[in-house]
Amino acid sequence: MNEKFASVMRRGVLWAAVLMLVCLVMLARQLVEIYQAHVYRQSLAPHVLIQNTLLGANQTPQALFANAVFYDNQLKPEQALAQFAALISKVSEADPLRKQAYFNSGNIYMRTATRLLEQRGLPAWDEAGPLVALAKESYQKALRIDPDWSEAKYNYHLALRLSPTTHGMSGPQQYEDEQIKAEQEPSGWPAMPGNPRGMP
Repeated sequence: MNEKFASVMRRGVLWAAVLMLVCLVMLARQLVEIYQAHVYRQSLAPHVLIQNTLLGANQTPQALFANAVFYDNQLKPEQALAQFAALISKVSEADPLRKQAYFNSGNIYMRTATRLLEQRGLPAWDEAGPLVALAKESYQKALRIDPDWSEAKYNYHLALRLSPTTHGMSGPQQYEDEQIKAEQEPSGWPAMPGNPRGMP
């Protein structure tokens, strides 16, 4: 009886130790998440860049989103887009931050393209055109996640109006180039090779 009791006690102590270890691991994980949330919340009030790298506090999806918004407000679109891309790679398809990251990326592309066109006019289309195409792609990705999102639909239609893509035309500059080329080419008989038949 004494030996049976000792065997049960050993197994009980072993299971208690395993259970205690699992609880400690879960507690440590919860403490890390609480710390990351604390760092994120501290940065929201003054709206500062989250640079704290301890325990990956600057790599949580919320921190990446906050940093992207910070860079966007500071007119640093490349850094903002990099933060949104990192966020998109970290979260699942169903996460609401993913569709918001696509939407905000599209907004950054559109603002940059619009700024280029306003500053330099139609000759800047060669630089603005690809940005508008990237904006349309970002809005489409956001709409695939949430097809009823009215703001994304509205911005997508604005991007479509800004860059009509019909029959392989790349943009307004190509329309102008083809118009000039058509005016320069001679028309009628002088443009035809050889001697025309039936002429005196």
